[in-house]
Amino acid sequence: MRAAGGRAAFPAAGFYAMLCAALLPFSRCMMNPYPHCLAIASTLLLLAPVGPVSGAAATAPASRRIDIPAPEGKPYPYSIEVPAGWQVQSSKNVPGVFLGPPAAGDPESDPHLIYVRTSPVTVLDPESVVASIKQKSAADGWSAPVLEVREVGGVRGVLVRMDSGAGDQARSTLVLKMPLGKNSLDFMFSGPRAEFERQLPSYQRVILSVLPKK
Repeated sequence: MRAAGGRAAFPAAGFYAMLCAALLPFSRCMMNPYPHCLAIASTLLLLAPVGPVSGAAATAPASRRIDIPAPEGKPYPYSIEVPAGWQVQSSKNVPGVFLGPPAAGDPESDPHLIYVRTSPVTVLDPESVVASIKQKSAADGWSAPVLEVREVGGVRGVLVRMDSGAGDQARSTLVLKMPLGKNSLDFMFSGPRAEFERQLPSYQRVILSVLPKK
């Protein structure tokens, strides 16, 4: 599949498989039956910075906090702060929801989206999850330069960055896993290493804006 602008969509399924494999001691990983569709949440691009504006547009908020709707219609127990123009999309074929700019196209073909989905992996014991990922990454030859228990709004989850490959095959994925009952809710951002590094400060800021709903 080709991403917008003629670039090849990043194979995020491989990274998601690594994350699930690292957590197998805690839960059997049920992989997405549409792995090719996971690429839509992989190469995440920011909107270009907007210069100074005047008039009514100058008073428009730069960001807004939104609820995250679950597939069955009831919102997940988390909110997230996104750029003001971003929208929430869903797909009939791919579980989860997609966050991105209004210019983004169909969720199954456009890569300019953050992917949010449920996972069968529990994070009720985040320290054990961190230890398991660390052990698995060392055994499988990929690295986790960021791997920590991260508390947001008084709720503890796991933040992990996964790096794999070298040169033009280098890829990175950032995932925030938050508790969702006995399962977890994943906020995922992926891309080729150079682009990932460029986008990381802003997209990490969006992902880490996640807050539990009171």
